[in-house]
Amino acid sequence: MKKNLRKNKKYPLVTVITPTYNRAPFLGETILSVLNQDYPNIEYIVLDGESTDNTLEVVKKFRGKIIWDSHKNMGEQWAVNKGFSMAKGEIIGVVNSDDPLLPGAISEIVNFMVANPKIIGVYPDWVKIDKDGREIEKVTLPDYSYEYMLRQHSCTPGPATFYRKIIIDKLKGRDECFKYVSDFDFVLRAGLTGKFARIPKFLATFRIHPGAATTKNKGFVMAMEHVSLLNKIFSLPNLPSNIKKNKNEAYDKACEAARICRGNNLDTKVLISLISLYYSPVPYLKKFIRHRLEKLAKITKF
Repeated sequence: MKKNLRKNKKYPLVTVITPTYNRAPFLGETILSVLNQDYPNIEYIVLDGESTDNTLEVVKKFRGKIIWDSHKNMGEQWAVNKGFSMAKGEIIGVVNSDDPLLPGAISEIVNFMVANPKIIGVYPDWVKIDKDGREIEKVTLPDYSYEYMLRQHSCTPGPATFYRKIIIDKLKGRDECFKYVSDFDFVLRAGLTGKFARIPKFLATFRIHPGAATTKNKGFVMAMEHVSLLNKIFSLPNLPSNIKKNKNEAYDKACEAARICRGNNLDTKVLISLISLYYSPVPYLKKFIRHRLEKLAKITKF
């Protein structure tokens, strides 16, 4: 991997951005995972949302090796955009403060992007780990398909997704109207300007722990964001006709994701079901009937 880059005598600057808030137990490990990469030209920006734990003590250990800034906690999407505005790299990626990179990740990513100049972003396979860094599961992602991603309401590019700076500048970063799905929104908008590619190697991690942002109660706000995201995407003037035809299925899957958001009450679930019925009546009714028949089958067994 490094041989190809050395042969070309080109090490494009890579910016890694880590937004963090009260993640001191994991932050040091993540910072080291970036600093210990075998790629020689990395700009590393760590942005703290005025953490109330000992994040500052952790950061001080890496003084002179990272670019660190602190600001009022305005949410991950705001912090990421701040990092985008500071970044000088040709290639930019966000590495969450509890999800360390695996060795060799950045060299692999850069080498792929240098070899494939038309690709606007790349993402690798990743390893699910527990709070102590132990492997839970290896996750092999599907190859990139915009239609699949939209139809299944699944953000295929995950941990260690890296983009070309030109795309970030063109799209003006993440949409700060979204608190929970700004990354998915960015990927969907970026996918309309060019293609992503999967690197079929395990280069990143995704940590599962009680305080993880993905496991906290989110309820109504996150549920509605899933629907609002599609409202935005399907109202874009440049949406190709082959993408528009997936609208019903996309809404059905988005509502399915919204219904299972933690913290949803009965009123929210009913509202989401009505939205699903409006946009995608046939699939929704089929699921409803199947669910009722399954419940009836269980009852009749006794």
